[in-house]
Amino acid sequence: MYKFNENIQRGILYLLKSDKDFYLQIVNLVKPQYFEFPVHGRIFSVVNEHYEKYKVLPSDDFILEELRSSKTERESIHDYKDELTYINRLDTSAIEGQDYFLDIIETFAKREAMKSAIKESLLLIKDDRMAETEQLVREALTISRSVDIGQQYFADLGERWDRTYNSENREIYKTILPTLNRSLDGGLSQKELAMVVAPAGVGKSLWLVNQCVTSMMEGRKALYISLEMAEDKIAQRFDSVMSLVPQFQLKDPASQLKVKERLSIFQNTFQGSRLVIKEFPTGMATVNTLRALLVQLKNYEDFVPDVIFIDYLELMRPAREIQQEYIAQQRISEELRGVAMETGTLIWTATQTNRQGRAVKIITDVELGDSYGKIRTCDFAISLNQNEQEFDDGRMRVYVMKSRNGRPRFVVPMSVDYGVLRMEECDYDEDEE
Repeated sequence: MYKFNENIQRGILYLLKSDKDFYLQIVNLVKPQYFEFPVHGRIFSVVNEHYEKYKVLPSDDFILEELRSSKTERESIHDYKDELTYINRLDTSAIEGQDYFLDIIETFAKREAMKSAIKESLLLIKDDRMAETEQLVREALTISRSVDIGQQYFADLGERWDRTYNSENREIYKTILPTLNRSLDGGLSQKELAMVVAPAGVGKSLWLVNQCVTSMMEGRKALYISLEMAEDKIAQRFDSVMSLVPQFQLKDPASQLKVKERLSIFQNTFQGSRLVIKEFPTGMATVNTLRALLVQLKNYEDFVPDVIFIDYLELMRPAREIQQEYIAQQRISEELRGVAMETGTLIWTATQTNRQGRAVKIITDVELGDSYGKIRTCDFAISLNQNEQEFDDGRMRVYVMKSRNGRPRFVVPMSVDYGVLRMEECDYDEDEE
């Protein structure tokens, strides 16, 4: 088993009790049981407890006094005195090797955390508590001494304005419709969650496919998660949208050659665009499943997506089991927003309306199926509205239900070519308007 050797342990303790910056960087990584010798573990605990209470590092006298009052009858205070002497005699040049000690501690903490997670997981798996198992392993994988203390408001003023208002520096993700982009000052941003709402069969998945193609036309790397349809079926939709070859012609060999040629042109035209389509069994995937996939894609394919599409929200499971459906859907939405923040991506997902959604002319948040709470977390939400006449005419109305960074509650008309599955903005019909 990997252990700190004796001198390494003493070097860590020397820096720990004498350098506040060093202490703050490792205190959340190291546990007393990580030390091979109990005396070292006890000294670490005393330093930690003292700092937590008084917010200063203790002197040796304070350390010894605390050890004297808490030691067992079998322990001798002289052992602790001797050990502190050995620690203080350490070559003070150790301070210059802080990064070396920090790297060792970080590596060791990751191993210990994973080992502990595996041990606890064995018991959880026996009880079929898979969600808690996923959470334990994920937490172990995220062990790091990296520190992000947030934005210094006054000091970072210029940088923030540059990020926010300088379009050349801001990462903008356009939507399918130019009118929506104008209302969003160019488009959506990283770390946001966007949602499309519609009744079953109206076009939620079709919107996500078209939106994904729009992102690839910006040179983005896209990950499309299907929780309902097979990967090949989703890929066929992309075939038509990108090549403009109708769905019913795809099985024809001559059309397949045309599709292949046009997809090659698409790749060459929009450099940097990549697409991964991944299916998961309906109702089985959680956000931890998504996190695990992102790790695998990075490690095995060198693929880190810019934008993620989840088709669709109700077909996921929350990371922890929840009986009430309305709470579960809100939690899934919150968890997806968390992944967007963690990974710096834009996430698009879709969600169903209730039965009333088919009866109204404009779908608002009142018609959300099962849970109103799922829209609270998202940054941008639209509904797809279509009556029978509009379906026959290949038309649809997009209503902006929510927009944190733009104008909400307006309608944009859209055409749908059901042959090639292409969605585009169109003009209002004057009589209808």
